[in-house]
Amino acid sequence: MRTRLLPAALLVPLLVSSLPARAAAPMRYHDCLVMFHGLDLQTVTVPQLEASLSKGAITSRQLTAAYLNRIKAYNLGHVKVNAIRAITDDALAQADAADRARRNGRRGSLLGIPLLLKDNVDSTDADTTAGSIALAGNRPAKDAPLVTQLRAAGAVILGKTNLSEFANWMSEGMPNGYSSLGGQVVAPYDQGDPSGSSSGSGAGGTLAFAAATIGTETSGSILSPSNVNSMVGIKPTLGLVSRNGVIPLAHSFDTAGPIARNVTDAANVLSAISTPDATDVINQRAPGGPPRGHDFTQSLRAGSLKGARIGYSTADAPSDAQAAKVWSDALATLKAKGAVLVETDTLANEGNVSLTELGGIPSEFKYGLAHYLATEAGPVGPKGRPALLTDDLTGVVAYNQQHASQIPYGQSLLIASDATAGATLDDPSSTATILAARQVIDQTLTAGHLAAYVAPDVAYAGTGAAAGYPSITVPTGYTPASKVGTTPHGIQFLGTAWSEPTLVSLAYGYEQASRARVPATVNDPALTTGTCKG
Repeated sequence: MRTRLLPAALLVPLLVSSLPARAAAPMRYHDCLVMFHGLDLQTVTVPQLEASLSKGAITSRQLTAAYLNRIKAYNLGHVKVNAIRAITDDALAQADAADRARRNGRRGSLLGIPLLLKDNVDSTDADTTAGSIALAGNRPAKDAPLVTQLRAAGAVILGKTNLSEFANWMSEGMPNGYSSLGGQVVAPYDQGDPSGSSSGSGAGGTLAFAAATIGTETSGSILSPSNVNSMVGIKPTLGLVSRNGVIPLAHSFDTAGPIARNVTDAANVLSAISTPDATDVINQRAPGGPPRGHDFTQSLRAGSLKGARIGYSTADAPSDAQAAKVWSDALATLKAKGAVLVETDTLANEGNVSLTELGGIPSEFKYGLAHYLATEAGPVGPKGRPALLTDDLTGVVAYNQQHASQIPYGQSLLIASDATAGATLDDPSSTATILAARQVIDQTLTAGHLAAYVAPDVAYAGTGAAAGYPSITVPTGYTPASKVGTTPHGIQFLGTAWSEPTLVSLAYGYEQASRARVPATVNDPALTTGTCKG
């Protein structure tokens, strides 16, 4: 069955005529749609966009149209990135509403700023499918709380990004970034594996299809796509962002978080979505928590690295010589800006936790999907999602079996999950994993009096996810890819519970010192072939 919302590139006409004349600015790289009224959409920050909107230099409608132009040109272009599954029904109308609100005196850090949601996050103006043919046409009756919060901040919800089906819990043989409904997402930097389940949010975000995107993570699916697509990703402490209205994988580990091209934008989005939700039941919630309505942009401080004690291990250094050089340069940058690097092998000796080692996932997925279908999904019917034999995982499996030609990689993980009893909110396997991971992180940081632990790429994404603790990844540089383009690399800042303000501060300090990110359209000119002439 085909999705009822066609891919964005088929829905949106090229809107160049609706844009103001571009300022006469030299093109710094071969991307003919990157300059918008004197603003470079690859490097401009959300505060800079908001300032231009406030001054009347641009409107939200014009900005939204500029992002739609990029989607039209590059999503299904010469390199079929395929990051976007659908555009919201009312994207331009939302932008018009933001422009009216601004004329009436309203202000806000996200007012009129277009954002993209991963296609497992509920919104009333686009279907929410998790990439599954069994959920095609699912139009929830209300927004997820995090979407409500984004709208309250004035954001324009531009559309939904493709993802690995059911948050990469379909089949062990299914490639990262593939779904039966959305097809295959491709990483722009090397035309290869986009990584994780938030693949479209990473790939679409790095091509500036919106100011920022929302991803979700159970174990690595914010951090890894951010790393592979040279983005900043924040995986928050479990409970900082509401999980209600998000198609779940495992309630003991799931969270949503921002993916952006810089730390400033990620902090702005995190500030908007971090309102506590008392109805979101967190198994083994970490003690403490940030203040209600915390503004993480307050942590964007110059000189934040000076005197900061940061742990690392030589055992984490990449084996590839070129990647090792990128990593050693990142450590040198930290040290040059005053950070105190403390070597410790505690985390390295304990190893990392992988997604498949989180033993509670199969039963938690069975429980969570049934709960979502019963309480949050849209109605079944001709204009809604397909009629399953039963409104639970058994029904999804049966529906897929009836349409086996549309799931080329099978559904072994769904079948295995359906064979479980279906976990309650107190799954003992998950609880044991959570407590063990917290203990090793807390002991490492406490013993060394460390503000954070750093590692290359996303070496400890699994351990942080198992603990429900926060991490931030920031681009560090690039090495030649095996076939085409380059392989992005990053640095992961891992902290203890509720340490997002500290991690944002350290990540911002590193980013400002390194300025390492290079747009994908620089590294792989094939992305603009056929669109940008000459």
